[in-house]
Amino acid sequence: MCDRVQVKGEIPTSRRRRSIDPSPLELAEGPDGYPSSTDHKIYRGDGVNPMRLTSSGKIPESVMLDRHVEPSCSAAANLVVEDKTVLVTGGGGSIGSEIVRQLLRLGVSRIICVDNNEYALYVLERELHGTAFLSGSESMLADVRDYHALDAIFAKYEPQVVFHAAAYKHLPLLERAPREAVLSNVLGTRNVVTACVAHGVKRLVNISTDKAADPTSVLGMSKRLAEVVAEQHSGRGTRIASVRFGNVFASRGSFVETFAWQIANNLPVTITDPAMKRYFMTIPEAAVLAIEVASMTGEGGIFLLNMGEPYRIVDLVHRFARLSGMEVPQIIYTGIREGEKIEEVLCSSSDTQAPTRHPGISTVCVNGRRDVSPDEVDSLCLSAQQGEPSMAVRAELARLVRSAEQSEQYTRRL
Repeated sequence: MCDRVQVKGEIPTSRRRRSIDPSPLELAEGPDGYPSSTDHKIYRGDGVNPMRLTSSGKIPESVMLDRHVEPSCSAAANLVVEDKTVLVTGGGGSIGSEIVRQLLRLGVSRIICVDNNEYALYVLERELHGTAFLSGSESMLADVRDYHALDAIFAKYEPQVVFHAAAYKHLPLLERAPREAVLSNVLGTRNVVTACVAHGVKRLVNISTDKAADPTSVLGMSKRLAEVVAEQHSGRGTRIASVRFGNVFASRGSFVETFAWQIANNLPVTITDPAMKRYFMTIPEAAVLAIEVASMTGEGGIFLLNMGEPYRIVDLVHRFARLSGMEVPQIIYTGIREGEKIEEVLCSSSDTQAPTRHPGISTVCVNGRRDVSPDEVDSLCLSAQQGEPSMAVRAELARLVRSAEQSEQYTRRL
């Protein structure tokens, strides 16, 4: 069966939304938080929130990715969190909430979920406890940009292990809002690691991204600088590590959520480029391996998860259609966006990788620019706080994390 391809064009007005049919892919919980249906109905949002898909015809993530891994934590990782108070920033997000679910299986003493999204906390508490009174200590409404709020939470609950998953992650939005990237991803990380050191946290795992390797986007540069900030604070009584991985399949706001919605609504699927490739793993696998990294925080600064081979985006669309028994949809190629790469890398060619005791995790020694001073980070964060022009913030961010030649090339593009 041939797919219908339209290159770089507007979505035809004739293909307006029709009646909504169930999709066989059940996505991870979306920001609308609608529950799965038991009577095969589709719950829809209000035009802004995505629809919620049923579990009756679910295509497992492992089948979609042909990645059959049963994630489980080692005894060493279990010992790190067992009977401990663990704090998770971004605890209402796709990765943060899955880390919370996995931690609950490992016998932690208490979990503190910190998020600036009250509805995400509501949905998570409802899922975990069947109620959503939000009156206990597990759900803390706070923003990682606010050090005083973090300081008060750390002082009150005294976490021993912290997973920092709070971040902005949408590449095109951050290209237009570099100040927000700096404030959440850089300043937010600095606030978290500072609070960890100040309050004697034993271990901190900073959730990073493959876009931090040879970064070409504001997202990637902000997350690379977050890795640098984390390393600057390591060795002060808190064992700190960052962990990089690619896309998690069906996470909130992911392209998978988008194309499943487009197909279910009889709309064309929009892809930026036919050659576009991305690394994927399932949400549970990523969360379990992030917990595993907590047991290795003394072995290296940055860890990489074994993502396998990258997937062509268009191939995943075809696979979805084939597995669901649907006709291959029309595909519109819209063109690569500013800051995007055709194919992501987990580390640059100049970096040095080494295995760990876990086959799904390796360490990387970044051999690029690392001589960023805390004062330079402070200056960048202050510029973002004071509302400096976006172009100036982007250029300063590039200067801190890229080589002089790369930074100059990037600045010329602005």
